[in-house]
Amino acid sequence: MSGVTVHFPTLPLQEAAARPGGITRESALEAAQENLRAISGEGDATIETALAALDAIVGQAAGGRLTPEQMRAVLNEADQVVNMAGTFGYAALDRASRALCDVADGLLRANRGDVAPVAVHIRAMRLFSPLCAAPPAEETARVLAELAKVAAFYDFTPLG
Repeated sequence: MSGVTVHFPTLPLQEAAARPGGITRESALEAAQENLRAISGEGDATIETALAALDAIVGQAAGGRLTPEQMRAVLNEADQVVNMAGTFGYAALDRASRALCDVADGLLRANRGDVAPVAVHIRAMRLFSPLCAAPPAEETARVLAELAKVAAFYDFTPLG
């Protein structure tokens, strides 16, 4: 096939990227961070609403047991917290809420409705809420390590 010339079409995005001007990557990241700070109040409110819903679900547990529907509701609310905590950089809250998802999912799959491990995770999540004073790093590490022991006790593996 000697002598054959292949022409690739130019995409509009390629043309736009090749043009001079625009903003630097650093400027774009700074602007994105500023936008996140501007809406963090909404994220904090979403977290608090989800935590209140989790408290209500646990408060409705009959005989120390959650129904499968209640456990799915726990997963749904905890997922809201995971999304907000990850978006707004609340690392400890993110880890605690992911741990709750792991435990709730494991309990649901095992057809167990134990409310105690769910309640413990929710209390830990409250400690890390953006509306509370952040605990010292050593205390944060200790609480997160204790939450990991709960999942280990039940022999649950992380979801993600």
